[in-house]
Amino acid sequence: MRFLTTIAALCVAAPAVAAPTVGTAIKDTAGAPVGTVASVDGDNIIVDTGTNKVPVPEKSFTPTPDGLLLAMTKVQLDSAFESALAAQKAKVIAAAQPGATVRGSAGAVIGTVARMDGDYVRIKGEQGEARIPLSGLALKDDGLHFGMTAAEFAEAVKSSTAAEPPKTSAANTATDAKVSPPK
Repeated sequence: MRFLTTIAALCVAAPAVAAPTVGTAIKDTAGAPVGTVASVDGDNIIVDTGTNKVPVPEKSFTPTPDGLLLAMTKVQLDSAFESALAAQKAKVIAAAQPGATVRGSAGAVIGTVARMDGDYVRIKGEQGEARIPLSGLALKDDGLHFGMTAAEFAEAVKSSTAAEPPKTSAANTATDAKVSPPK
């Protein structure tokens, strides 16, 4: 019984650590700043390092009375994030080959890749062709996805081409689609 009383006393005496909130300081194990909490997204804490906003699983942190502790330095976290972004971009580029199917945010097919155009991809759909930023594509298990539904994509292509004066060159028939990256 005395053992349970001691445990209960220790639990009561332990300093309370609040759940992470926006602006909470994050330090590495040496006490150097890593960043701050930018937001909380499900089980991830979005760390603003000043260079990047990096999603990190909440279980990776140790709460302390002074903020959160992370077993990575700012340089290590930024480097790991940038490496992951570069690897993901390379996978998207490899998948964005002419003829590849592109799905919208709801999963329906919006078109196929016509060709790469620098940091853009030209997508050919039923209503025409659109030039979208490569960063607007995400690679999922069932292929490439873009941040519009098929209906939104078709309407964007249709309204963009209707608003443009006729083009004389077939190479300039694509429109720029304005969208957010898929989630």
